[in-house]
Amino acid sequence: MHHVEKLLILALVAMVPTVVTAEVRTPEAQAAEAEALHQELAAKMQQINQQHRDLLERMQAIEEQRRDLELMMHRVTNLDDYRAGADPKLGGVAGEPAEVGQEQKKELEAQQEEIPELPRISADVGGVLTPKGRLVIEPSLQYVQSTINRVSLDGLGILPAVLIGNVDLRGVDRDTFIGALTARFGITSRLEAELKGSYVSRSDKTRTREILTQSTEESVFSADGSDIGDIEFGLRYQFNRGIGWPFMVGNLRIKSDTGTDPFEIATKKSLASEPDFTGELSTGSGFWSVNPSLTFIYPTDPVVFFGNVGYLWTIEDDKGTFYSTNENGDTVVSGFGKVDPGDAWRFNFGMGIGLNDQSSFSISYQLDLFNETTIENARPQKVVGSDATIGKLIVGYSVRLPGGAPFNLAIGIGATDAAPDTDVTFRMPFNIID
Repeated sequence: MHHVEKLLILALVAMVPTVVTAEVRTPEAQAAEAEALHQELAAKMQQINQQHRDLLERMQAIEEQRRDLELMMHRVTNLDDYRAGADPKLGGVAGEPAEVGQEQKKELEAQQEEIPELPRISADVGGVLTPKGRLVIEPSLQYVQSTINRVSLDGLGILPAVLIGNVDLRGVDRDTFIGALTARFGITSRLEAELKGSYVSRSDKTRTREILTQSTEESVFSADGSDIGDIEFGLRYQFNRGIGWPFMVGNLRIKSDTGTDPFEIATKKSLASEPDFTGELSTGSGFWSVNPSLTFIYPTDPVVFFGNVGYLWTIEDDKGTFYSTNENGDTVVSGFGKVDPGDAWRFNFGMGIGLNDQSSFSISYQLDLFNETTIENARPQKVVGSDATIGKLIVGYSVRLPGGAPFNLAIGIGATDAAPDTDVTFRMPFNIID
């Protein structure tokens, strides 16, 4: 029994160091534990920083996707291909190479600063530049109507308001229809070329009556003409992107003389005497002309202000001189010789406003100041009354049809005596090559 007690005491003594060692920690152990906790905290901080960087990258990716979406929405609402026909490439095609998407993105970014759309009221005012590589065909129909009333006095005035001689009252009603087909091609994103051909149909009715004579009958003369008109060539170039400045577009138009020449149409009397009436009308001007101009467009939401300044140079042409001998042996000169129809300064200014995402409206005023026409073989050489001032008020309207093509309507109202009473023009462009 005594032996057993000794063994129990020895076992208890052996266990005492173990218990003391488990309960008491040395300073070295505490320092090691603190170092381990510091390392664990640093690892946690590094993990949080990495998650923060990942979050910033995801937010940047979301921002890029948002900008891409805005570019696509801008293209849907403003691009010319959607105005003149839906673009099937807008949404892309599954499986396309990545390069195609990058090219479309660059094109969208460039078109973000495109000229705002206006109703096309003339060749140089309205519409947008044709995108690069695109061919647009634009049929148009124009109707021009004018009424001219003139009094021709041929006599001697001996007292105020008293005339001895002939007084000729003359009224002319002119109706002109012009059907045209215009092709525009985008050479670059800022340069487009244009070719325009037309067919002209004219009809004039002239009423004349002499008063202060015994005759009270009114004479009516009719004349008409139908043939191709003058073919025109044009270039338009956008100089800037309109950042802080108005958009500036340079225009250059060259008109040929392919239409019927009025100087080639035979008349019953020479220019020096009183002209008689002819039954044939010209469909062209008979001269080549060059018309450079500059268009300004300044958008201020929701209004767009625009203007155009240009100079029309009509090139002098020799219409022929003929020599003959009369009964007395004198030389008689006939024909017109060199004819210079005079140049003109041209101005246009106005404003447009978008009514909604499908239609827009504009109002403008156009003014043309023509110089006098000179004819070499006429006496006097300068044609009296040929220095005309033509002004008209133009109201334009554009609406996008369900198919995507825009329908343009422009109505001109004459504001000066030399201007036509009214003219109405319809235009509708279509995309042929994208």
